[in-house]
Amino acid sequence: MNDYCESAITREYVTRTPKSRGYYDRFCLCLPGGETRSVTQYDPYPVVVAEGHGPLLRDLDGNEYLDVLNNYTALVHGHGFGPITEAVQAILSAGTVFPAPHLALLDLAEALIERYPPFERVRFTNSGTEANLLALRIARAATGRERIVMFEGGYHGSVPEFIDRSICTLRVPYNDIDRACAAIDNSVAAVFAEPFLGSGGVIPGDRDFLHAVADQARAVGSLFVLDEVQSLRNAFHGMNSQLGLMPDLLVMGKVIGGGFPVGAVGGTKSLMNLTTAKTGGRLSHSGTFNGNVVTTSAGVACLRALDESAITRLNTSAALLAAEIEACAGRVGVPAAVTRAGSILHVHLIGGTPTCPDPPGVESKIAVAQLHLALLLEGVYAAPRGMLNLSTALDESQIAQVATAYENAFSRIQPFMSKGPPLQARGT
Repeated sequence: MNDYCESAITREYVTRTPKSRGYYDRFCLCLPGGETRSVTQYDPYPVVVAEGHGPLLRDLDGNEYLDVLNNYTALVHGHGFGPITEAVQAILSAGTVFPAPHLALLDLAEALIERYPPFERVRFTNSGTEANLLALRIARAATGRERIVMFEGGYHGSVPEFIDRSICTLRVPYNDIDRACAAIDNSVAAVFAEPFLGSGGVIPGDRDFLHAVADQARAVGSLFVLDEVQSLRNAFHGMNSQLGLMPDLLVMGKVIGGGFPVGAVGGTKSLMNLTTAKTGGRLSHSGTFNGNVVTTSAGVACLRALDESAITRLNTSAALLAAEIEACAGRVGVPAAVTRAGSILHVHLIGGTPTCPDPPGVESKIAVAQLHLALLLEGVYAAPRGMLNLSTALDESQIAQVATAYENAFSRIQPFMSKGPPLQARGT
């Protein structure tokens, strides 16, 4: 059973988006399922976005949406942010990618090392997936081991060890200290963890749990790899610093590229030097667009604008919005709980706050899908699975509009609250 439901909400959505419907048929003729990124697909078909400006998206039919998805947290300053646009335009005529070092690469590398204290060297990739893969290769080279431990509901990219069922990977429950520590033994090369489960429902990691995992990894000679691809936006020095963690490797992405493809791994000089051409028996690591001029220029501009005051405003606004969404649900009579990590939130259609991803049997796939369509009808673009995040482009009045949209959407979905099987965790 999928999450498609022929309803008044669905019919209104189809009526409002005829051009998207027509183009979706064409997409399906050349792309499997009409998409090239799993999370962009939802029933009956996704809207086709024509343009984005600041906090707004516009589809082919001219419908406008307040963007609270921001390409799954990557666009922390919204669309067409002035300093990023200016930085990119300034370098386009001089070249976009070179087979050599360039000054924009140095600028971003120095900015990251200064801002995020756990590491001394950084190496760039083109995505968070590639960065996690590089971290895995470094861990295996450093330890001589193959196995990894990760957590149920975690997402570290589309690599077999992380996303498929692999004999080299052991998945254990998040926030369960005893089971995590029991799984981490001297056969494990690395433990991959997030400060909160992003795609698993924005479930915050307990501080004691994360420290226990890091300590156990070190006790058995494994590397503790902290995936901050999403979470870097939540604290100026990263959530690693906020939580008092010192990971062996820090995986980054999203905001450090300013809206362009990016990933990076940071670590100590000794670990990261395993990838240098100057080291005998090194790990070979290349990529045609690693550290390209456009991405690194945009990344520097993005991080400069994402200062401590901007992060505080984002996190404060997100806390207020989370409380208001829960209050809206209460007024309408829909059971809903909001989990939050900094400026990233997830709306769960359940009666209590979850501590693990997607509690079985309590959240209806149909209700979640109908809430997503209802939000689109109310002019809000959130993730189909329930996640949303804020950008600095949103002002207070627009955030208030988002809360109102949720209240109206909750009213629309009341008939669907008891239908369908539980929602499954998915990637980004």
